[in-house]
Amino acid sequence: MDEKAWEREFAGRDRMPEHRDRMPGRQSRLPAGRDPMPGDRLPARRDEGDAGLTQIHEPGALPVDPESPDRLRAWELLPDDVRTKTLEKAGRSLVWWARVYADGTPFAVVLGDRGLCRVEPVYGGGRAREHRGERVRVEPGSLVSRSFDGRPPRAGGGGSAAPGRPGGPVERLVLDPPEAQGVLGHFPLDVQDFLQRPFLAGPRTVTAEWYYEETVEPGHTDLFVLLCLSTDRHVTAVEARRALDRGATPDRARWHAITCHRARLTPR
Repeated sequence: MDEKAWEREFAGRDRMPEHRDRMPGRQSRLPAGRDPMPGDRLPARRDEGDAGLTQIHEPGALPVDPESPDRLRAWELLPDDVRTKTLEKAGRSLVWWARVYADGTPFAVVLGDRGLCRVEPVYGGGRAREHRGERVRVEPGSLVSRSFDGRPPRAGGGGSAAPGRPGGPVERLVLDPPEAQGVLGHFPLDVQDFLQRPFLAGPRTVTAEWYYEETVEPGHTDLFVLLCLSTDRHVTAVEARRALDRGATPDRARWHAITCHRARLTPR
């Protein structure tokens, strides 16, 4: 990796990469649900005194490409020096994944306690010639992590329910790409609220990136899923695992672990 790719970071001028079509073609994006989302469920409750109620989304399809390498295999496709530099810039890793584009070239996203890093290939002459990394810094002292149990509601209506306030206004974000609504919709309602709430006070267009792996067992399906939402001022992320019995709807899933993070980012 060319050291100059990180020069902006050393000079204190880290920046978010420009918006780009990350993976051209049908196989270009992360395996996201592409079906239009049905109507929203009830909005989530207030949290930490912020005004407004966050929009709660419905779960979408999660198609899987069996030919695509998992995150560890894709990570190992990156040059050694790229991996080393990325981890150095991110700090203590909180959420990470790597994937490959349609041409087999790897890219990566790493959120750490020092910054949000993205590593992308640089193309020339129709092929990837090198990788370039960019970091936007996490504001010191702003990182908050929280665990959720994700227990499904009890039969008969007694358990978790949409923590909405009848008649309350729903604050809506524009997730880019919009398929992220279907990924976000698989999470419990309080997790959806935690991930979206920091963005209510700023720009409403939020970059969404995600990764998941699915394992099919005889009686259930296991899902490992990562999701990151970000603007130039805030980032939220979640890592979670769940089991869903065959034939059950996503709201009946059993979550083994849900860990969320959110932090302010230092503006460039």
